[in-house]
Amino acid sequence: MIRTSRTHASERHNLNNPRQAERSLGAGNPCAHSVPEGRDFNHTPVADIINQAVMKKTLILAAALISIFNFQFSISTPLHAQDYHQQYVSWGFTAGPNISSYIMKVDPLLRDTLIADSVLSSLPSTGLSLSLFFDYHITDRWALQFNGQVALEQALLRYADHHSHMLTFGADFGLSALYRWRWGAGHAYLSLGPYCYFVLYSAATEGINLYRRQIYIDPDSDKSRFAMSDIHAGLDLTLGYEFTNHWIVQLENQFGVTDILNLKTYGTYVYPYRITVGVGCRF
Repeated sequence: MIRTSRTHASERHNLNNPRQAERSLGAGNPCAHSVPEGRDFNHTPVADIINQAVMKKTLILAAALISIFNFQFSISTPLHAQDYHQQYVSWGFTAGPNISSYIMKVDPLLRDTLIADSVLSSLPSTGLSLSLFFDYHITDRWALQFNGQVALEQALLRYADHHSHMLTFGADFGLSALYRWRWGAGHAYLSLGPYCYFVLYSAATEGINLYRRQIYIDPDSDKSRFAMSDIHAGLDLTLGYEFTNHWIVQLENQFGVTDILNLKTYGTYVYPYRITVGVGCRF
């Protein structure tokens, strides 16, 4: 009876002290694992490793969700509503009048084969241009611009006592480096790069159309060769300004650097140029 009372008293003491009960049960159970006093199982090295792994996976998942959200937001948000450092490609158009002509000097000795009379000169005349451009923004200030343009050009050719009003329709394609900077409420920009021009149609109201003036026939291909080539290349220099509502106004100057006169002699050359005032919008 005395032993039994002591046993019941010990059990009641263990119930009041869970750690003592755990040690007592562990002492009688060889399969039980002892936990050092004053140390919680949740802070064992194995538990720490598990917690760290779960935390890393949680952070990676959160970062992935944030990235996906930002990507979807950048796609769904219009380009004109973003800053330039947040977008990669923008595009737009310009349209406006142009002035075009030719810087030329023709040797008088060519009068019989080229212009049939005296020395040729050119006066500028007006036309129309329409262009479409795409800008790939590298930084907030620098971009690469691809530009495609169609233009209706006119020039007044003079030779001796005759005048010829030459009409030309063509297309050019260019690639330029564009630099932009903040100026006032909007941005100013400057671009420079090469372009290549293709004559699609030409006609002369009076006199001689040099793009269709036959100088000789190639004996190998049996094709006619004209006084001026219908393809030339040059440099494009553009200065413009973009307002806060993304409307733009610009002044574009194209100067051909390839001599488009097919019949080459010393002191004879023809270089085309075009100056365009364009108004448009960027999207």
